[in-house]
Amino acid sequence: MRALVLTSLIVTAGTGSSLAQETSPPPVDVECVVRAALDYMEGALAADAERVARGTHPELTKVTVSTLPSGRQMLSYNGQTMLVEWVRGQSGGSTAADRNVEVTVFDAGNDLAAARATSARWYDFLQLAKIDGRWRIVNVLWARNDGEVVASDQRAADSAAVTRTALDYIEGAYAGDAARMDRALHPELTKVLLTHHPETGRPLLYRIGASNLVEGTRAGLGNLPEDRRHIAVEIYDISRDMAALKVTSAMYVDHLQIAKVNGEWKIVNVLWVPNPEAPPREG
Repeated sequence: MRALVLTSLIVTAGTGSSLAQETSPPPVDVECVVRAALDYMEGALAADAERVARGTHPELTKVTVSTLPSGRQMLSYNGQTMLVEWVRGQSGGSTAADRNVEVTVFDAGNDLAAARATSARWYDFLQLAKIDGRWRIVNVLWARNDGEVVASDQRAADSAAVTRTALDYIEGAYAGDAARMDRALHPELTKVLLTHHPETGRPLLYRIGASNLVEGTRAGLGNLPEDRRHIAVEIYDISRDMAALKVTSAMYVDHLQIAKVNGEWKIVNVLWVPNPEAPPREG
């Protein structure tokens, strides 16, 4: 097993500039994120259902893009219980070579993390939340690990398209532009907020879907003047028609998983918290 922390591409909205920046999550959090990722993927490869359960949140959303005989694509889902029972039903697990898992931690902060776990079989983007001091996987976007090689011009085009989708999402929210928001989202989007129950104070995951987000945008619930938005898009990885990235802005910290479905890049999973450095809203 190898654990890495990689550089990311940062695009600041409105400037067109980009730079490479080292991400340096706290070492303890990195270690715990890696452990959760290994429980998830090594557990699956070793047919160890208990490890898979330990690494994942009970409300896990695991998504892949499936291609139908017609050639059209759709999203296919697993939850934690389906995944754990599938693993439990495997006999003997995979070969030792298949169990060589590499974990890359892109970011860990604000009790959220983004990571990647890969093996000879699978290429998985992970979003994790730290709840009661424990890191667990909340969202996954995955594909078969096919040894993909992408030409540099295609990689550049994909990067531009993914950035455009991310900006449609966050700029659309701040501008009250429901059309841009709708364009960015897959209809089966899962958006998860790590928050606390107002009565008990206990941490919980609060979920909304695409229609809730689009209609909230239409109602202007997130409107903010352009000069106060301070948007930065950090692309961690684009591979196998999937992308992992973070959008930091004045009010929010959003981890995004984006998939290319039927030729269009759409946001599939979001894990977010309010930006702890957000200024108070006026009015």
